[in-house]
Amino acid sequence: MFINKRQKGASILIFLFCCFTIFLTFDTAASQTPNIAVIKSRDIPPYAVALEGFNLALQEKEIKAGLIHYNLETKERQSITAEILAQRPQLVLTLGSEATQLALEEIKDIPIVFSMVLNPVASGFVNSLDSSGNNLSGASLDISLAQQFQSLKEVVPRARRIGVLYDPQQTGDIIKEAARVAQEMKMELIPQAVSSEGEVPRALEELGIRTDCLWAVADSTVFSPQSAQFIILYTLRHRLPFMGISPPYVKAGALFALSCDYKDIGKQSGEIAVRILLGKTPSEIPITMPRKTYLSINLRTSSQIGLGIPADVISKAQEVIR
Repeated sequence: MFINKRQKGASILIFLFCCFTIFLTFDTAASQTPNIAVIKSRDIPPYAVALEGFNLALQEKEIKAGLIHYNLETKERQSITAEILAQRPQLVLTLGSEATQLALEEIKDIPIVFSMVLNPVASGFVNSLDSSGNNLSGASLDISLAQQFQSLKEVVPRARRIGVLYDPQQTGDIIKEAARVAQEMKMELIPQAVSSEGEVPRALEELGIRTDCLWAVADSTVFSPQSAQFIILYTLRHRLPFMGISPPYVKAGALFALSCDYKDIGKQSGEIAVRILLGKTPSEIPITMPRKTYLSINLRTSSQIGLGIPADVISKAQEVIR
């Protein structure tokens, strides 16, 4: 997902007038059947689910758009952008960070809406979550830090010192904000920096003895298939509760994880697209955060590390591995 290191009452009469004006604008936009170019970083099921949600948002507003599909795995990048610039669609939808990077670099005067992207600020796509500062807006996959830490407190009530491995060049800004949020929630974030995947084992050994639990930030330096396996095995051996990045980590042995609803992420992107088609500029529309989250818990792991999870927490989990 990451592709670089650096990698937001008037009177009744006025109200009715505004509604009527919006209706006319909307009806005109809908009747024009706008063309939308869709660029996928790759062909994977989560992107298909997000696209389903995007289409649903358009359908709910009765906008019938013509979608033109492109896949970075099957078509040359320069060819994709050349075709889009020649066709001049009203909007470009990007699915994934690679597609978003390509569109942002090559398409300057067509609105772009992204979906299925992590850390859009750290990735350099937008200036802030409040305003992109460019021709881009979209729906982030990032679950708020406060929600993540609240979930951690519920699953691991004794947790006070939260360890995290990170690459300062990639997720340094996120860690600074996470430290502030943790402090507000009466917790302490203990970060351990690494600059390469090879540093992960030693860094984890140093970090593990100083923390009550391990939290994961989506950082490609820290988490490769090999290092992720090492981290999971370490936390199991040392009985250290580990909050993984996603449900696959929980299936592999992490204690729990929060995830978002990909279809609703796509729908949020579609709602932003509707606003743009009705006249808003992308920089006027804040980046959205996931509004639907799911909790996954591995009870086999909780048993192995000797941690009892409160029954009320288990009851509200969407996925429980027993």
